[in-house]
Amino acid sequence: MSWRGWARVLHRDLGYFFAGVVIIFSVSGLAVNHAADWDPNFQVDHLAIKLNLPTDKVAVTEAKVREALTTVAQCGEFRAIDFPTPYQIKIFLSDGSMLISLRDGTGIYETVRRRPFIYAANRLHLNPKGWWLAFSDIFAVALLVIAITGLVLIRGRKGFLGRGKWLVGAGVLVPLLALLLYD
Repeated sequence: MSWRGWARVLHRDLGYFFAGVVIIFSVSGLAVNHAADWDPNFQVDHLAIKLNLPTDKVAVTEAKVREALTTVAQCGEFRAIDFPTPYQIKIFLSDGSMLISLRDGTGIYETVRRRPFIYAANRLHLNPKGWWLAFSDIFAVALLVIAITGLVLIRGRKGFLGRGKWLVGAGVLVPLLALLLYD
């Protein structure tokens, strides 16, 4: 088999093998690129609530907080309380927290949930550890092999020495331009 035949085999088989990782890392990359617009790992919801608690901070006990929480439907498990100001109580729950005004008992219940697929994809993409780190390194080398073998697959005017060199040059120019503009 010629070297071009080996390049075709490597390009095809590595491409098939790593297609799943390419998709997962692409979704994760898109999510993380737009982290300024949304939280790619967690979904945060806010619900206005009212709890019947004493208006005096000194009279608020863990037992009274637990009793007041029984009136909230689908409330997370109680963890702790804190008083950020003399007129507010923060209640920490297993699924979020509540910030309640002691003056009138009104407040916000903030729940936090992991985004099912994207949270896991981001963990794989951004925090590789153990064997996954080794696999990610192999994947990075495989991407280099896929890119290099892709350059030599087609001959002639549609190949690398034809219009391919201009497309590769433009593709290299874009990140170089970004480095110059954002540095």
